[in-house]
Amino acid sequence: MSEVKLVGRTLDLFECYADKGEPLSLTELAQALHAPMSSTLALVRTLVVRGYLYQTRKRTYYPTRKLMGLCAAIDLQDPILEVLRPYLARLRDESGETAVLGTREDMQVIYLDCAHSPQAIRYTAEAGEARSLHANSLGKALLSAMNAEELQEVLDSLEMKALTSKTLTSKKALLKDLQQARERGWSANIAESVPDLAAIAAPFSMAGKGFALSIVGPIGRMESAWARHVKVLAKVVADLSRHQAIDNV
Repeated sequence: MSEVKLVGRTLDLFECYADKGEPLSLTELAQALHAPMSSTLALVRTLVVRGYLYQTRKRTYYPTRKLMGLCAAIDLQDPILEVLRPYLARLRDESGETAVLGTREDMQVIYLDCAHSPQAIRYTAEAGEARSLHANSLGKALLSAMNAEELQEVLDSLEMKALTSKTLTSKKALLKDLQQARERGWSANIAESVPDLAAIAAPFSMAGKGFALSIVGPIGRMESAWARHVKVLAKVVADLSRHQAIDNV
């Protein structure tokens, strides 16, 4: 999917502030964005006029709270997350591990929300993060729910890069894995994306779009409670699907 340069640069600017956590000069912003000074100045001036940045005494710039307010308002009104967050929280509480909600956008899994485990050693992620379809439990769950024609179209364009020694890098191996996932109702990722992590995920449909929920945690802890996690995941997704069916009657 192609990216609009100006939009990408604007998002990079805010991500830069999130990473740096301090006011930045025009020179520092231009260097961070790998952009000409003139383009950076035009972008910053626009954001200042619109109220998204302000200038400090030291002639540096920092974001105002306007963007946070807009994002909070958008988040509160998300019709999908409003329904799914209770199930995400339940999945975390009953498994004791981090629960993640995701969907497919083009050739990636996009995390829509995460409910982090209360345990000290845990998997953490943030909404908006992207992952590879072929090396992620959510991705494989989403692929397993596709019809043959749609799946073939995705596989024709999918780059299956090795992320660890366990990553599936051939379409034949992935298709076999997806068939197993369909038969048992859930997909697995055991050290396929990160050596020390394991996850299970199950797909479901809502408002005509495919989603998936996963349980993710340290590989040793996940494997010792694998059967219990499978039951918890299946029950939560089944309850979610049943309640959605009732709401649509």
